[in-house]
Amino acid sequence: MVSSQDVGIYHEVAGGTELLRWFGQAPSFHDAEILSLDLRREGQSALRLHGWIMTDPVGEDGCITLNRHVIVTFALNDIMDLQLEGFSIQNVIGGLILRRARDRPERRGYLALDPLPQDIEIEFEPCYGLSGLIRARSIAITFQPCKPDAQDG
Repeated sequence: MVSSQDVGIYHEVAGGTELLRWFGQAPSFHDAEILSLDLRREGQSALRLHGWIMTDPVGEDGCITLNRHVIVTFALNDIMDLQLEGFSIQNVIGGLILRRARDRPERRGYLALDPLPQDIEIEFEPCYGLSGLIRARSIAITFQPCKPDAQDG
């Protein structure tokens, strides 16, 4: 469940309002799959994931119906810290939290840049495979309504 405070951050991030409009709600990215994470020490890094909305109806196959499939790209500018673990052949997350970066005293020694109040943090809640957090100076969101091709996954 996404709180109203979490919705506000989407209005502050480039492309976030459009993503809210696409989903009709704040995305939780529950069971979303990370397709790629391209880390660059200079320039823009990118996180791509496949997400959707789970609906109440159950399909003929007995599975929950998934709707509004989308490939979302988070463009990450000036990554200053990351803490990742559990990469696998499939990387399903329990959820994605987008928020203003928290003060994490235990991470201060890892920060590549001095922290600022406007820094953004993405946290991948663990499920299977990759989990952790990325702190960046700014993030922009783009998306393409579709399911991933076989070569993406």
